[in-house]
Amino acid sequence: MKTEDGIKSVGDYAGLFRRRWRYPVLIIPAGMLIALFLAYVLPVSYRASTTVMQEGSSLPTKLVPTTVTGSADVVLNASEQLELARRRVMTKESLIGLVKRVDPYPELRDASVAEKASLIEQDTEVERVDPVTLEPSESATAFTISYYNSNRERAVAVADQLLQLYLTYNQRTRSEQAAAALHFLESQAAQLEDSMRSMEKRLEEFKGKYGSALPDSEGRNLVGTDRAQRDLESFEAQIRVAQERESMLELQLTEVSPSLTSAVGDWRTELAKMRGDLAIAEQKYTAEHPDVKRLRRAIADLAAQGAASSTSAEQPDNPDYLRIQSQLDSTRNELAALRANASRARADLGRYEQNLAMAPGVERQYTQISRDYGIAQARYSDLQNKIKEAALAQTLESEARGERLTLLRAPSALTRPASPNRLGIILLGFVLSIGIAFLVAVLKDTADPTVRSADDLEAIMQAAPVGHVPLILNRFDLRHRRLRWGLISTAYLVAAVVVGATIALAA
Repeated sequence: MKTEDGIKSVGDYAGLFRRRWRYPVLIIPAGMLIALFLAYVLPVSYRASTTVMQEGSSLPTKLVPTTVTGSADVVLNASEQLELARRRVMTKESLIGLVKRVDPYPELRDASVAEKASLIEQDTEVERVDPVTLEPSESATAFTISYYNSNRERAVAVADQLLQLYLTYNQRTRSEQAAAALHFLESQAAQLEDSMRSMEKRLEEFKGKYGSALPDSEGRNLVGTDRAQRDLESFEAQIRVAQERESMLELQLTEVSPSLTSAVGDWRTELAKMRGDLAIAEQKYTAEHPDVKRLRRAIADLAAQGAASSTSAEQPDNPDYLRIQSQLDSTRNELAALRANASRARADLGRYEQNLAMAPGVERQYTQISRDYGIAQARYSDLQNKIKEAALAQTLESEARGERLTLLRAPSALTRPASPNRLGIILLGFVLSIGIAFLVAVLKDTADPTVRSADDLEAIMQAAPVGHVPLILNRFDLRHRRLRWGLISTAYLVAAVVVGATIALAA
């Protein structure tokens, strides 16, 4: 009955259940049978999992530095890194090779090897997990490889093959990266060697061209300049003395007759006098002075005239003449040697002065070339050290002593399937069937306008009834009710048998 404020009481719901008990009795078992059937008829999938962890190098990095960029150099909680590794490992070629070794879908007879490889990729999951609890963790260094298959043994076999792919890929990739780093450094060193040889050749050519003007030759150039200057001054002084001696000897020679029998001609006396005047003029004036030039022309003309006028070809026999002639020839030879030495000293002085003048510009160029060569040498030395470290790192990676994947949990699968969740489906079916049964009962009872009791009649008539007659079923009604419930029981029994057989087959 209802309370005064219109809210139904527990008795009302009890009456509802007495009137509509058929709906819960029929719907709840049906819902449970459907849930059981679905739980065991849905395709079964077993999960095979294996866990590996990125382990550090077995040797200290300070002792043997690695040239491989591994997980230690990236942000560990970046899921993109794991996804990238998964795509590199699970390539089409590697998965096709896996299918050829272990066929995970023998029931798919019409599927090609490539299609089965695609199915493996779809049925595989990779996630980072804590190495201790094996719970998902984005910042963990371990990860779990999970593969789903309808057959438990095949799931474990495929998971083991996937594990080998990851382990092989990790070692192969690190070895290839170490070898690539070594090859890169060696190629850089070879290029630098070529560049250094070019620089060395340039230095040699530069030294050959400007060797005397280099900075380290400045001292020699200064000393050479001073020495050449002194030598030049000494030679010029000796030349002046020799010239004076030559003039005197020539004067003496003109005053002596070549022959003991012949007298000295007038032209000879005049020639000697003019040569004496020339010697005096050369001491006073330069070689370009007009008096000096005039006397030289006059001496040349007079000597030519005197030679032409001498018709005799007799040999000189005057001892004094021969002695003076010999001294004159010696003086002239000495003068020629002194002039040659002075010319060389003058040339040396010019060369040293030119070297000193060129020294600043040459020094700048030489310093730049030397600096470039020194930088190249330093880089080459550094590259050689890096090559040694890279070769050691390659040995480290080839022997799998660097960072590597360590197996934490071998591939395995639980005895119960990972999907479907049978217990969850059964519990969900039970809850839904109860809810649906009571909802149908309430809706049916609410939509039914039948007067069910004396209280309902009193509420309608506003008067208490004198009495009431209970429902009396005759023989036909009872037989019809038994037949109907018998059919329902039979249907439920058949459904229970079917569900039982399904469960037995699935188990």
